[in-house]
Amino acid sequence: MSLKEYIFSLRRFILVAFLVFVAAIFLGYFSAQSSPDDAEIVLEQLRETLEPITEMPSFGQFLIIFLNNGITAFLAVILGLIFGIFPFLVLLSNGSMLGIILYFAQARNDWSTISVLILPHGIFEILAVILACAVGFKLGRIILERIFKKEVSIKTELNIALSFFLKFLFPLLALAAIIEVFLIGEFL
Repeated sequence: MSLKEYIFSLRRFILVAFLVFVAAIFLGYFSAQSSPDDAEIVLEQLRETLEPITEMPSFGQFLIIFLNNGITAFLAVILGLIFGIFPFLVLLSNGSMLGIILYFAQARNDWSTISVLILPHGIFEILAVILACAVGFKLGRIILERIFKKEVSIKTELNIALSFFLKFLFPLLALAAIIEVFLIGEFL
């Protein structure tokens, strides 16, 4: 199966993943709006988590970011076999965090944060996460089909999914990490 054919086979799952992600952005935004103090605590915890990474040399930052995103995307694919629950949680957490960040950027009229820090690498990273979760959703559906006695080859689908991850998603995540560390990091 070609890359184009595989992505086409994911179209409904990509749509579902995208809609979950967008809904999570709204959830995060409106949660921050209704409880800004709690949202500020969440952002502070994120800053504290990321602070040691920002003090590393650039290559160390790249490795940490790339491996973290790679492992998360890999788990979204593999653990999608458990009825798509983990990919849903990945989309929910990433989308709601982005919603919180968008709320504070809007409240502080600080759109430079979004345009400089999030958009350039986020386009690739978000695309990779949505695609990984779509693959996870597809694998979850295949498990459900198998439970209900439909003839599907889990092994074949899993092999195709892992090939897609290694040949397409992993490089996309590497590109996002390179942009985040080596291009955006130079402007900070």
